[in-house]
Amino acid sequence: MAKATTKKTMTKLATLGFGVPASSDPHHFKVIIPKANSGDVQISEYLGLQAQNEALSIIDRVFIERSRWTAIRSEVQRMFNARLKDYGAKISTWKVGENLVDRLLGKELCVLAWAVEGMEMEHIPVAVRNWLALRPEERWWLFGMTAMSTGLAEDRDVGWRVALRHALGDIVQTTQLESEKASPAETSSKPSGAVKEPPASYVGLLPKPNDKPLPLETTEQENTLAEDTLFLFEAKQAKAGGHPVGDMSKPEFLVQKGSTANIKEAKSLRPALRELRQELVNEKVLVEEGDVYSFSREYTFKSPSAAACVIAGNPRSGMDAWRDPKGRSLKELGYGKSAK
Repeated sequence: MAKATTKKTMTKLATLGFGVPASSDPHHFKVIIPKANSGDVQISEYLGLQAQNEALSIIDRVFIERSRWTAIRSEVQRMFNARLKDYGAKISTWKVGENLVDRLLGKELCVLAWAVEGMEMEHIPVAVRNWLALRPEERWWLFGMTAMSTGLAEDRDVGWRVALRHALGDIVQTTQLESEKASPAETSSKPSGAVKEPPASYVGLLPKPNDKPLPLETTEQENTLAEDTLFLFEAKQAKAGGHPVGDMSKPEFLVQKGSTANIKEAKSLRPALRELRQELVNEKVLVEEGDVYSFSREYTFKSPSAAACVIAGNPRSGMDAWRDPKGRSLKELGYGKSAK
């Protein structure tokens, strides 16, 4: 019922390219294909009205060689158009120049592009098959984890980017994934745990079997999944992930281990938050690593705003700052509203 409602709504909206709403400055991705056959293909994220300022409104995610783009473009276009048809949206084709891509499809494309950017050419067809075998929400999860620490064009060959390359390029993974999906009882018996470092195996990169995946459609239960969904926040050099805890009307916010915070503080930051930052430094929750602080362990703040302010080093509205993999804020999901 929910999916049918979504499809009916989408047919009323005009779209550009691969599903981008024809509205004022929407959040989307742009794939720029040069005229020269030897030029790199550029994939960038345009935050639109969601951007904190003009300087941070465009994020270059990846540049890949034309030959690698040619190896993936047909299957990507086929999958994108199949998804768009399901929702009654207009289909599209790749062309030289600028190609607009829906923000969720763009995230999925980045996962594949990051995987193949340094991969041996003969392994790319395998990577495409493994990528197609993933569910959309699994690709969003992988994008969120990779973008949080190594999501810029210059972050090639480090961390999660390398993990994606090895994982999707492994020829045994398609069979392994299909086997697991065919045997849910066996999969569910495997232990779950938090991912601390980029694992080398494809299975390790996926959300753990006991994790609740991000729902594809909006449902009445959607907000109850927020504590199982990774929310992301970036401010200058700081990149953090976490989730709300407790009462929706006045939630606390748990920030994950490994998240980073800016060292520099703005004069406008409230004294109480300055004291909290110093307390976290003294207790070695925040440990200086290069140009940023790193969370040595997870920490629960009294509010999403307190978490965002401490991480950014300046005043922030946590209800607007923290975003799920679909780009929705805590406020949009109903947090911070008094119970009626």
